Amino acid sequence: MAARIAKGPPAAPAPARGPLQVALAAALVGLVLSGMLVRLHGQAHAGIASFCDLSETVSCDKVALSRFSVALGLPVAAWGVLGYGLSAALSAAGLRRRRPSPTWPSGLLFAIGGTAAAASVALALVSKFAIGAWCLLCTASWGASLLLFAAAWRACRGPGPAAALRADLATLRAAPGRTAALLLACLAAMALAAAAWPRYWKAKPAAVRAAPAAAPGSGPAEVVEYSDYQCPMCARAHDETKAFLAGRPDVKLVKRHFPLDPTCNPLVKRVIHESACALARAAICAEAQGRFAEMDDALFANQERGEPPEAIAARLGLDAVRFRACLASPETDRRIAADIAAAARDGVRATPTFVVGGAAVAGRLPAELLPPPRR
Repeated sequence: MAARIAKGPPAAPAPARGPLQVALAAALVGLVLSGMLVRLHGQAHAGIASFCDLSETVSCDKVALSRFSVALGLPVAAWGVLGYGLSAALSAAGLRRRRPSPTWPSGLLFAIGGTAAAASVALALVSKFAIGAWCLLCTASWGASLLLFAAAWRACRGPGPAAALRADLATLRAAPGRTAALLLACLAAMALAAAAWPRYWKAKPAAVRAAPAAAPGSGPAEVVEYSDYQCPMCARAHDETKAFLAGRPDVKLVKRHFPLDPTCNPLVKRVIHESACALARAAICAEAQGRFAEMDDALFANQERGEPPEAIAARLGLDAVRFRACLASPETDRRIAADIAAAARDGVRATPTFVVGGAAVAGRLPAELLPPPRR
């Protein structure tokens, strides 16, 4: 009588190489994009305009300067570097000939990819409804997350995502020492990054070594600021400059308009801020009624709400008939043209730009070029 051979459950099939190769490619693309976004985040807070600040609604800078760009003490993009880096390492490990288990690491990739895809959907909703602007690099990274998730799902097709994840977790439990060391290393790296990362998004303008004081009786030092009411960095610089100069009555601030809108600015060759010329007109017409400071503050504060200038003028109590007539006046257009011509002479190429003593500096008020406060 032939002996029966006991058969156990069939071994889980190994994930196909194709999905893991796609997952590796998606993770590497996401890693590169996240690195670019980390750099862009720092540049935006330093006042350096990026190549993808294209319009009011397509602006990487506006997204980078929003409060949603930082999570748990780090830029969101820095967390992307960590997630994509881990995904790339796991995908590469899955492509090796010798693996700790047949399903490795499709289950873990599925968990990470699912988390990244969910975060991408959440960030897209925040961009749409809370920030009101889209970042091209962010959108591309979301696409990488969705592709990573789809590839991981495909890699789990045999045993299924749940079974693959259980198998991968069992593999980690089978080597507790190595797993614990890896987890501790990851946690230590995250804690160190969170503690050591400079909080430049919270930095306030600080006075630095000042230039020699002006001669007595020479009048206040003059700072010329060129700005655009739809420029996120201009709004940030506006608040910082106002706070800094509150204690410097010896410094005179001259505000000039440089709308990044070819409708009125021939130096701009593409539409970056499509309503900037109209908002500059509103500021000039408020100035004609002695209310420039109030309109200046309101227009910068209005970037997210997008309230029409006429509504702001009514809220400020301006004469509506005079305001509308001023908006359509050729004299208002000539005033904007004069500011743009002055910007060309001063070498302005971006907003905001501050001119002190003939030196043009983009981004933030160059405190080092100002004389020390008079006593």
